Amino acid sequence: MNIGKNKTGKLIRFFSIVSLIAMGLTIFSSCSKDDENDSDEQKAPVVLVHGAWQASYAWESLKNKLLNDGFQVTVVNLKGHGNDSTPVSQLSFEGYVNQVKNAINAFNEPVILIGHSLGGAIITQTAAAMPEKVSKLVYVAGFIPQMGKSVLDYAAMDSGSLLGPVLEFNADHTLAGVADHNINFPKIFIQDGTEAQKQFVLDHYKAEPVVPLATPLNYTIENYNAAGKKYYVFTLDDNAISYSFQQQMAIGVGITKTFTIASGHSPFISKADELTAIIKNISKD
Repeated sequence: MNIGKNKTGKLIRFFSIVSLIAMGLTIFSSCSKDDENDSDEQKAPVVLVHGAWQASYAWESLKNKLLNDGFQVTVVNLKGHGNDSTPVSQLSFEGYVNQVKNAINAFNEPVILIGHSLGGAIITQTAAAMPEKVSKLVYVAGFIPQMGKSVLDYAAMDSGSLLGPVLEFNADHTLAGVADHNINFPKIFIQDGTEAQKQFVLDHYKAEPVVPLATPLNYTIENYNAAGKKYYVFTLDDNAISYSFQQQMAIGVGITKTFTIASGHSPFISKADELTAIIKNISKD
């Protein structure tokens, strides 16, 4: 009788353990699915817009880091920049905005729209034109000209910038360059980078079309406010757009969600890990 009882007790314990394991696997599977769903909800598509005197190459490191983390990412290469050879006579601020609109419309859901420098003005105009398609608007040392003002108007207001004194124009004033660019361009755009990063930026230097820079923005504050949450990433040691002027622009449109990176004007190159972490945090907000 004792042997029968022992066998029965062992069987009961065995089946109890099996049941507990099965329950645990079910719970784990359920939690994993919930975590996956939460992750999917946090990863809205990202559209990146570069600034003046740069091109899509500038976002390469950050783009790859976001892709590795499961984001969908589109980098807009503005016409006339990088390897694009569109004639300067065919370039316009409206054309740049349309490029960004097309990138956004490629997704079936609202996007996180990120703009740097000149790209800040472009995403401002774009978001006001299609606020329902923008879940979050992120400025990385980006210009935010108000209605009727251009990027050049705002740049002229920034007494802390080192860029204005070294600007030079071609004969017909269709292109703007940086005087002694071999020295001044890295100094203004990525003085905090490694020597290799400075050379990388310098190797891609190209004069900037003037018309888009000089075009006043045309939008209503109501439409702009209707776009999603807005964020500003300040670059503390910026020589192109001073930190104080960045703060002034953010305050001007009521942006209160801000981050700060101790970097120059190109944190997506010199501080790519730090900027990626900020964007991931913003995506979860």
